Amino acid sequence: MGISELSGDELSEAERQIEWVLAHPGMSGWLKGALRTALHQDPVHLLNDLEILGLLLRARSQAVIDQALRNPRRPF
Repeated sequence: MGISELSGDELSEAERQIEWVLAHPGMSGWLKGALRTALHQDPVHLLNDLEILGLLLRARSQAVIDQALRNPRRPF
């Protein structure tokens, strides 16, 4: 199998998974909107943005969860 065939298979699988998420009624509107927007972005810039987004949102989410665990009467 050549590199171009492998890349095509990987791209097809990634697109299939994205379509599944977009069609799933249980997925959030935020996620679906992010996916739709991301499909039109430069893939190199997108990967950089994903790294930054992941770092920032993981840190914030963990801090919010930690705070809620310390003070269970205070909702998110």
